Amino acid sequence: MFKKLLSKILFLCFLILVIFFSISNSENVLIGIWPFNNRIEIPLFFFTIISLTLGIFIGMLVSLFSTINKR
Repeated sequence: MFKKLLSKILFLCFLILVIFFSISNSENVLIGIWPFNNRIEIPLFFFTIISLTLGIFIGMLVSLFSTINKR
């Protein structure tokens, strides 16, 4: 019970930090991959939110697959 509550509180704190970071960093950045010459100009907050979301989903998938392999 305490572990779930603590994880929810930590998640909310992290979410608030991401929101404040996103609001304060609205400048545009150039995103490009080295061998290609194409570059995309997007706001920094969009890049940050997308990166964090992808990281969370990848972590969830790794956790799911490790749980499935233990069964």
